[in-house]
Amino acid sequence: MTISIVVAMSRNLGIGRGNQLPWHLPEDLRNFKSITMGKPLIMGRKTFDSIGRALPGRTNIVVTRNTKWSSNTVLVANSFEMAVSLAKRVCHQNDGSELMVIGGEMIYRAALPIVSRLYLTEVEAEIAADTFFPDFDKAQWVEKHRRQGKSQTDVSYNFIILERR
Repeated sequence: MTISIVVAMSRNLGIGRGNQLPWHLPEDLRNFKSITMGKPLIMGRKTFDSIGRALPGRTNIVVTRNTKWSSNTVLVANSFEMAVSLAKRVCHQNDGSELMVIGGEMIYRAALPIVSRLYLTEVEAEIAADTFFPDFDKAQWVEKHRRQGKSQTDVSYNFIILERR
């Protein structure tokens, strides 16, 4: 079972501002969809709120400490550990082999010590952010893939896959 993080971040590790993505990259959204389709997704409640709905074609698992929060469209977990357990069960039921952690900051922080793969969109910009990806030791990771691009919105980016050494 592979536990992976999917994240788009700026050079200064910014991932969000005002509970939204601080850029519009259609190419990244397409990449995100192709990477995550059919796989269970783990996200925090604020990330779910920013998306505004369950993502179709994937089991959405929302982590919240609020025991009264519920939804008819997603599975709810009251801890990151519970979310991983639910996602593993979904993977086994669907003959899947990878679960995806898609944010936000606190969920990434909890996941980083246990993930074995990072799907990283590196946005070639420094942005004013209020939410950040945790700093991590790049020496613990091996780059397996890199593809450079420039979006329709004139933002340069790199799609990178890192695997833990």
